[in-house]
Amino acid sequence: MQRLWRFNQRVGKWRAMRVIQQALTVVYPFILIMTLISAIGQSCLAPNGFFFHIYHIGQWLPGLTLWRQAFQVMGLVVNNVVAVMMTFATGYFLAKTYRRNELAVGLLSALAFLTLNVNYEVIDQAKRGGSQFVENNLGPQGIFLGIVVGLVVGWFASWFLQKLAHWRWFTRLTLTGRVAWLLVIIMAVMVLVGYGMSWLTTGGLNGLVYQATRAMITNPGHHGVMILAVTALNNFLWWLGLIGPVNLAGNATVNSLQNLATAVQQESAWNVPHPVTLHTLGDAYANFGGAGMTLALLIAIWIGSTRAHDRHIAAQTVLPNLVNLNQATLLGLPVLYNPILLIPFIVAPAVNIVLAWCAITWKLVPPMVYPMPRTTPGPLMAYLGTAGDWRALLLSLVCLTVSVLIYLPFVKLLNQLPEPTEEGEDHAA
Repeated sequence: MQRLWRFNQRVGKWRAMRVIQQALTVVYPFILIMTLISAIGQSCLAPNGFFFHIYHIGQWLPGLTLWRQAFQVMGLVVNNVVAVMMTFATGYFLAKTYRRNELAVGLLSALAFLTLNVNYEVIDQAKRGGSQFVENNLGPQGIFLGIVVGLVVGWFASWFLQKLAHWRWFTRLTLTGRVAWLLVIIMAVMVLVGYGMSWLTTGGLNGLVYQATRAMITNPGHHGVMILAVTALNNFLWWLGLIGPVNLAGNATVNSLQNLATAVQQESAWNVPHPVTLHTLGDAYANFGGAGMTLALLIAIWIGSTRAHDRHIAAQTVLPNLVNLNQATLLGLPVLYNPILLIPFIVAPAVNIVLAWCAITWKLVPPMVYPMPRTTPGPLMAYLGTAGDWRALLLSLVCLTVSVLIYLPFVKLLNQLPEPTEEGEDHAA
């Protein structure tokens, strides 16, 4: 643990890491509001929401359509600019460390990110009518690319301003002129990159990254080791900010449909053709609260954390975590780019998959066969997905307890960190 602590201290001194932590702190309130809106909208108002079915909300809530539209609009407003805000904040704080014009560099970073995510198909006159931007990349899925663009543009702009400050003609320019030159250069480069990517994929550079990761780690088959490797890699990508490259909720996959048909025919969840899949292991027992078993992380914080900051974040994000929406937790603590939390973020789900694989393979617990809404509380997912088998509930509670125990020593290690300031920096900095 002491080696991990020393490594975390060294990493925390890196300029890029300090900038990322500050940017995450600034963006967190917006992500929190977005996830709270999504949690209510997806679980209580959506036709396939868990609480919508449990409490028959559609039968007694007046103006249901208006409620859905209101939450959809509020969610879209924040969701479609999260990555842009992350890019701006990253470029802003990086320029601040170089003592350059941070506001101008932040705006340049945001414009560069938007340029990379232009929907070049819409530019074609024959294909007008769609969105002018690749909207999926502007939300949480674009956080990783936003960080990269913010760091690159922030560094280049700071370097450019420093080098050209010695040129006589450049010193004669006003701030407007200097920013204009930077804007022309950065926009030209980003247009070339974005347009080149449009020939490879309609999802832009970010879409290309997601396609590559999905191609590498999807379809692990029925082998426990492959499922374990895919889940571990998927969680690592989440830790980097690549949100959701693999969807564990496999209700509609061919294997899941075959399992469901067999279970309905024989009126039992036992003896289905595909008992071991990414869905029956990962979604059922290794995804409580979202990727990395973050629901267990929140419980571990309540048990072992003495940091007021962490306890506040846990209290603020517990509702979204109950319905498996953990983006606010990832950015708020933060989990992203936190070397201390990386280990349990990967290990806890992996241990749960091993436990679930043993229990299902040895026929101690039936596999999850019935489709469940994505917003079903994690510990109830397998229980309800097996038609209320108590053994599945017991295994879920065991997995949750084991995950809490895995997170606990790392949470206690975080207690050695100073409380963050309002500006997002540690007192020690």
